[in-house]
Amino acid sequence: MLGFQGINENNDITTLGRGGSDTTAVALAASLKAENCYIFSDVDGVYTADPNKIKEAKKLSNLSYDEMLQISSEGAKVLHNRCVEIGEKFNIPITTKSTFDEENGTLISNKIEENTVKSIIKKEVSRISIVGNGIIRNIKLIKEILDFIEQKNLELLNVDISESKISITFKNIIEDTNLQELHKRIF
Repeated sequence: MLGFQGINENNDITTLGRGGSDTTAVALAASLKAENCYIFSDVDGVYTADPNKIKEAKKLSNLSYDEMLQISSEGAKVLHNRCVEIGEKFNIPITTKSTFDEENGTLISNKIEENTVKSIIKKEVSRISIVGNGIIRNIKLIKEILDFIEQKNLELLNVDISESKISITFKNIIEDTNLQELHKRIF
């Protein structure tokens, strides 16, 4: 395998698709029994929110595999789900770093920090997701989010709370200013 291409069972060259290079790197690291896999790209890690929309967003030093899977499933394009799944299956820590600087990146591993929010993601479908292991037990945070929704008079369509994610779907498009204010309250 090289890059985002591989050979199938018929020895045909095939393209692995979106995220194929990351997936190839992690699969190769797993097959070589490497201690770590480094993914270099134009981003220097995973942030608490999209730094292009929230200037106060902070780079995260580490995430669990599950948190990264949740963040990826919500639309963050740092890593593809498949490479994170392989990393978790074979316990290969993945570090995302920038190709262009020496800054520390974000480590994705099996290390779990309970009751800490890791990221807020805004999708264009009027859904905001808040990710962090043990979030379901953080009653104070859930109350803070519901108070914010009430204060802003935002109309809810759905609230879904799991072990590591709160997803809130709204009736109308949520402005970035609301996202910024919620980010300030939580972090």
